[in-house]
Amino acid sequence: MTRKMLTTAAASGALALALAGATPAVAAGTAATTTETATEVCDASGLQSGLWTKLCYTVTEDGIQFTGRIGLAGPPSPGSPPLRTKLVDAVLTTDIEGGESLGTVQQSLLFRATTLEIAGYGGTVPCGSTVTATFSVAADGWYTHPISTSVVVPC
Repeated sequence: MTRKMLTTAAASGALALALAGATPAVAAGTAATTTETATEVCDASGLQSGLWTKLCYTVTEDGIQFTGRIGLAGPPSPGSPPLRTKLVDAVLTTDIEGGESLGTVQQSLLFRATTLEIAGYGGTVPCGSTVTATFSVAADGWYTHPISTSVVVPC
């Protein structure tokens, strides 16, 4: 499957989940709090439970929003068995340095070889604050290898 087809399939799958009420998952390319000047940054990624995971954030004029993504680790090898649906448990935690929590999203989702997005809690954060998010995924008895990122909210 080409990268363009994977991207299209991922967007379609995420949109179908969002329309089916699988909140807080959101369709690819959307964010809960964005402005025209907001730019998404994805600086943490890793393999967890045999899947590729990525942790992204968007800093807006008045806050921050984190998103976790779950996708295939790579294209299937020729002759490999068909991909099966996998139940994954995702946890996205967001904290402000000093102990204040912005919240935790815990969600069980069915992974069907299309990229899933989990919107974490975000919100208004005082400028100069450091916000840390951690994203972990567990499935099929695999151990998690959480990924995290810390962001200083600019003034």
